[in-house]
Amino acid sequence: MKFTSIVTALFCITCLSCKKDPGEGGFASIEGKVYVKNYDPYFSILFSEHYLPGETVYIIYGEGTEIGNTVKTSYDGSFKFNYLRKGKYKVFVIGEDSAAATRTNPKTELVEVTITEKKQKKKLDDLVILNQ
Repeated sequence: MKFTSIVTALFCITCLSCKKDPGEGGFASIEGKVYVKNYDPYFSILFSEHYLPGETVYIIYGEGTEIGNTVKTSYDGSFKFNYLRKGKYKVFVIGEDSAAATRTNPKTELVEVTITEKKQKKKLDDLVILNQ
């Protein structure tokens, strides 16, 4: 009986002392909006600019290079990554070069974010992408 209690106590101490890496499983969040500026092929004439609905926003956890999660922007260009733990994150969006037949020249906006508190809510400046 005492042996089981000791094993349970050691297990709990081990679990509580583990450092959690950045990623899902916490109470923090990162939110923002995606804004697009549409230009001519030479980036000399601005045709239109607006918040961009339905655009994919990516997040990378920690110092890695692998995409951890994606979300789509809402009707007003807003996005939010919920349930994050403390740590470093990279949030980015990729614009599409509509002048090219393929996406050979994407315009990317990347922001590095650090969550330092358990229930922190980070609001980013607009992620601005330039499209041709």
